[in-house]
Amino acid sequence: MSTHDSVPPDMNNRADYWARRMADSSDPVTNAVRGEFCAWLFESEDNERNYRRSVMLLQMAAALPQSGQNAVISASGDAGSESDRVAGRRNILKLAGLAASAALALVAGGIYFENRGVFGQTHTTRTGETRTVKFNEGSVAYLNTRTELRWLGTNDDRRVELVSGEALFDVVHDESRPFSVVLDGSEIRVLGTRFNVYRKESGDVLVTVLEGTVEVRGFGQGGARPEWVRRVRANEQIEYRSIGLVGEPHQTDALLAVKWRSGVLQLPEEGASLPSVLDELTRYTDQRILIRDPRLATVQVSGAFSTRDVRSALQKLQTVAPIEVRESDGLYALDYRAPATERN
Repeated sequence: MSTHDSVPPDMNNRADYWARRMADSSDPVTNAVRGEFCAWLFESEDNERNYRRSVMLLQMAAALPQSGQNAVISASGDAGSESDRVAGRRNILKLAGLAASAALALVAGGIYFENRGVFGQTHTTRTGETRTVKFNEGSVAYLNTRTELRWLGTNDDRRVELVSGEALFDVVHDESRPFSVVLDGSEIRVLGTRFNVYRKESGDVLVTVLEGTVEVRGFGQGGARPEWVRRVRANEQIEYRSIGLVGEPHQTDALLAVKWRSGVLQLPEEGASLPSVLDELTRYTDQRILIRDPRLATVQVSGAFSTRDVRSALQKLQTVAPIEVRESDGLYALDYRAPATERN
C-alpha cells in the first residue's frame, strides 16, 4: 500500500490526496497521473488554494510542540495509548516530509506554478535595482536592492514573506483581512498602513512606521504563541533579532528610512559610524569595500550619499572624513588619511 492510501482522520479530501500523491516516491508519478493532477489543480482557484494549504498545514503540524501534536492526533489530547500517540506523531512527521517534498517533486517534474500562485509568486531585485510590486488586493510593495519578497496569501488571507532585503509597504485598509509580513521567527501585522521593513545581513530586522500602527510579534525559537508583542506607531521604529528585542519602539524621523527610494543614503544629524555607512553602501555595489586601517572604525560621518553611484559616494566621503579611497580589481580599499597637522 502506498503512503497516500494510508491517511489520518479528516484528511480524505482531494487537496490532501494530491499533496501526498505527488511526493510519494514509493509510487512514481506517471505522465498520465501528472496530467490528471494538473487538470484538477487548474480547474479552479479553490483547488489551487486548498492544495497549498494542505502542503503548509502538514509542515506546520510537524513544527508543533508535543502537546500540539497530541491535540492533532486526538481531539482530547490524551486519548489512546502512548504507542498510538507515538505512531501518530511519526505519521505527522512523515506526512510533513512528503508535504515538503511535494513542492520539489512539482519543480523536478517540470511543472512551474509560481505565476499561478500555488506556492507564492516571488519578486526579486538585483544589486542596485529597485522594483514596484502591486498585489491583486491593491496593496503595493516597493523593493530595494537585493530583495526577495514572496506572496503567500489567498483571496481571504493577505500574507507575504520578506526572504531578504528591504521593502516599503503601502497597505490597503481592510479590517476583515489583516496584512502580514512574515520573517524567520517573527510576523508584522497591519490592517492598512505604510511601513518599511529592512532585513539586515546580520539577521536583525528594522521596522519603521510612516503612517498608522503595526503589531510586531516575535516567536523566538518557534511555537504557536509569540514570546513578545509590540505595537509600533507612526514615526516610531523597532529593531529586533531572532533571539529577542534589540530595543523598545522609539521615536524616529521615518522619512529617513525611505530615502532609498530616491537613491539616497540619508544619515541622521548626529551621524553614524563609518563601518555602518559602508555596510549600507555595500548593498548597492558588487565591488567589495574594505577598511584597511583600524583607526577608521571610530570615525563618525553625517550627510547624504548617493546609492545609485557608490563610487561618487565614496569620493564624497573623502571630503567629510579622514579617509583615502583606492580602487582596483573590483575592490574599494579605504585607508586612514592623517590631517595636515599630523603629516607635518
